[in-house]
Amino acid sequence: MDGLSLKVANIILDGRFGGPQNRILQVAERLRRYGIETVVIIPRKDSEIFYYKLLERNVRVQRLSLHRLTRHTPHFFSWAILFIPEVLSLYNYIKKEEIRLVHCNASWQMKGVLAAKMAGAKVVWHLNDTELPWILRVIFNMIGGLCNGFIVAGSKVYQFYLNGNRLQKKKFIEIQAPVDTAYLSPENVVRNELIGKDKKIKIVTMGTINPTKRIEDFIRVANILGKKNENLSFYIVGPELDSQKQYMRRLKELVRYYRLNNILFLGARNDIPSILKAIDIYVCTSETEASPMAVWEAMAMEKAIVSTDVGDVKRFIRDGENGFIVPPRDVEALAKKVSILIEDEDLRAKFGKLARIVALRELDLEICAQRHKDFYRSVLGLGSDL
Repeated sequence: MDGLSLKVANIILDGRFGGPQNRILQVAERLRRYGIETVVIIPRKDSEIFYYKLLERNVRVQRLSLHRLTRHTPHFFSWAILFIPEVLSLYNYIKKEEIRLVHCNASWQMKGVLAAKMAGAKVVWHLNDTELPWILRVIFNMIGGLCNGFIVAGSKVYQFYLNGNRLQKKKFIEIQAPVDTAYLSPENVVRNELIGKDKKIKIVTMGTINPTKRIEDFIRVANILGKKNENLSFYIVGPELDSQKQYMRRLKELVRYYRLNNILFLGARNDIPSILKAIDIYVCTSETEASPMAVWEAMAMEKAIVSTDVGDVKRFIRDGENGFIVPPRDVEALAKKVSILIEDEDLRAKFGKLARIVALRELDLEICAQRHKDFYRSVLGLGSDL
């Protein structure tokens, strides 16, 4: 298709680079093939990494003075006091750019919804979690009626937000977090040199460091298995947020308590594919997820996976067929399943190859981008061609 014929504003109030931001970046870049130009609107604060990644990929980006809503008291007051000015700022930009469709991210992102409706644009609200304080749930149910459609990151997200209330009558589509299986391909990735030099069996977990990830359970697994086998190394990959410093201290205290010398915090990384290439087993210990991109990335890289039963993991990892599924918070079950994979290299290889097949067939970035395109068209009442 020649030229761009549809402009979409994609608003996210959290500028820190993570899974949702990576999804926005990848999908925006891919949608250009369909004649859809995305303008990503992000806050000025804490968004430098995301901002420059967008620029590097030639995705339009606009930074505004916006505040995200968190339980942190200063964040809450900034979000509330500046609510109306920030809605007006978004409204002015949407109106000036003559944007027809606004894509809002996260269940507490009411500002973009209100600004879009004021500007006369259609609104799509992207929901990707399964927990929200009751007061925000009430507000969401009220403001949700202004939307023209919802994107849910999985079946459990739909059940949490839409099923059984008036919003279920709205247009909706399920779109899992995408994984670029061409980029995350075992044949095309060189393994991380540091981890590659480690001759032990290497076990990793990935994700932003926060309590919902239950990193303490990963540490406890390391303690249980390390007592039985000295040929193991454990790696924790993910950024430490300013709001989670106390949680990180607790994790490091737990490592010291168990006197573990086989576990390493790698922090935020830009070489996730090469790390996955170098490791043997991927473990997800989360207590709650919707569509865990890190698990999908491990699947794409042909890694044997042990995951808690969160989000839609069970739909894509079938217990005992292409990975193992255990209940959340069950450290003994986690350790048992990881132990099976430690002892069986052939099973690790089998699980990994079958997991990649599922990622290619059901979770690839191109599938995600096409579903975005189709839903945008449906919301706007467009035909098969833009």
